[in-house]
Amino acid sequence: MTTDTPNDGSPSRALLADLFPGARLIIAANRSPFRRTYGLRGEERWERPAGGVTAALDPLLRQTGGLWVAAESGAPQELKVPPEDPSYEVAVLGVPEEVYRGYYTGYSNSGLWPLCHNLVERAHFRSSDWVAYRQVNRQFAARIAAEARPGDLIWVHDYQLALVPGYLRQFGVTGPIAFFWHIPWPPTVVLRLVPERKMLLQGLLEADWIGFQTEESVDAFTSAARRELGVRIQRSARGVTLLYQGHRTHVASVPISIDVQKVEELARAEHTQRLLPELRQRWQLKEDSVLLLGVDRLDYTKGIPERLDGFSRLLSRYPSLRRKAHFLQIAVPTRTEISDYRRLAVSVRRKAAAINRRFGEPGWQPVRLIEHNLRLDRLVVLYRLADVAVVSSLYDGLNLVAKEYVAARVDGDGCLCLSETAGAYHELRSAFPLSPLSPERIAESMARAIFASPHERRERMQALREAVRRNTVDTWLSRILAGVRGSVDGQLSGVNETPV
Repeated sequence: MTTDTPNDGSPSRALLADLFPGARLIIAANRSPFRRTYGLRGEERWERPAGGVTAALDPLLRQTGGLWVAAESGAPQELKVPPEDPSYEVAVLGVPEEVYRGYYTGYSNSGLWPLCHNLVERAHFRSSDWVAYRQVNRQFAARIAAEARPGDLIWVHDYQLALVPGYLRQFGVTGPIAFFWHIPWPPTVVLRLVPERKMLLQGLLEADWIGFQTEESVDAFTSAARRELGVRIQRSARGVTLLYQGHRTHVASVPISIDVQKVEELARAEHTQRLLPELRQRWQLKEDSVLLLGVDRLDYTKGIPERLDGFSRLLSRYPSLRRKAHFLQIAVPTRTEISDYRRLAVSVRRKAAAINRRFGEPGWQPVRLIEHNLRLDRLVVLYRLADVAVVSSLYDGLNLVAKEYVAARVDGDGCLCLSETAGAYHELRSAFPLSPLSPERIAESMARAIFASPHERRERMQALREAVRRNTVDTWLSRILAGVRGSVDGQLSGVNETPV
């Protein structure tokens, strides 16, 4: 749920200039880092959509300049951003509403999104949506190809744009292309439910370098490429290289992260310290109160209903926590044009209300639900206030909320309950693990965190903070830039070939 930009003092600018001298960075991502709208009187207004991609890449482009290509339904826009001090360009492709709906709401988010999260019963693939998906991907590639100069680094992001690398090569782009797949890559048996899977794989394999959040996704993608396309696989200490139709693609696990320094500065800031006692008083949090916190987009992959069921079990099982335990759930609406998401919102509201009816007493309502986005500085205050953060994703590419919570705990206290099926669990093994489909196990994990000794809390948090500090957003950027350079130079080719 990162919503603000990291510091501008990262070494990534120097690394980009060193590894790709004279190159311009071109980003392709569905969402623009800035959105310009107009008020009733025609006054210009600017919005900054939340998201980890924006938080990671906006500061780099501010330093280096370059181009960000995005898409929206409606008219195209040419922006110079940030508005207060323009340093790079944003080209927002205008897509007809019906086409955008088929590409984004349809193929991307009613097809690929649920399938990649192994929720196959929610996935729907329509031929008309595929036509729209191809059209928008081609539109992205055409715009980038018209702008790109020889040697520019083109970096494409996520499942909405899997065909862009292939189209770029068709348009004659020969320079380096990187791709980062932010969500899980499904097992081959699940991928085979996608009618167009071979074309998706072929499009991706025109990139020089592909990054994933976890080794599991690397293995799944490699297996799919071999089984579906017959690619040759070379492995070495440097990683995995796929050979397909004369082209080499290096594949690596490079989990995204956050600007740890920025979060820590906000956690120590004067306004944070001032707000903490104010919120405690406003929410009637006493000395013996326990605040549990969830921060999510209102998405069915996040396990919010199961989490609330787990909290209900906790209150049933531990009567001593009644009037003491408070659950604050930030649930930010998303993709409301999709019926599954609207039904989820209704379900979450009903569960929260049912818990409050069952357990609530005068002066204490156990669940507080907030259904709007919060800036990072406000989230950090809540991270500092919460005794326990609960991340119970059914399946997640990574989950930056877990890392933000840990980074915000500059006091060395606090507990993180983390789903074992969230990508972040690979790095944050000192969290209290939970099984996200079992309300009983969720309650068990919450109880372990709540009743943990001060020594155990601090020992776990120390290990978590060390893990988060080892891999920051700048580490992520640096590893990717170095990986792309190595793949383009042929330094990452393997020596041990896996037989097909």
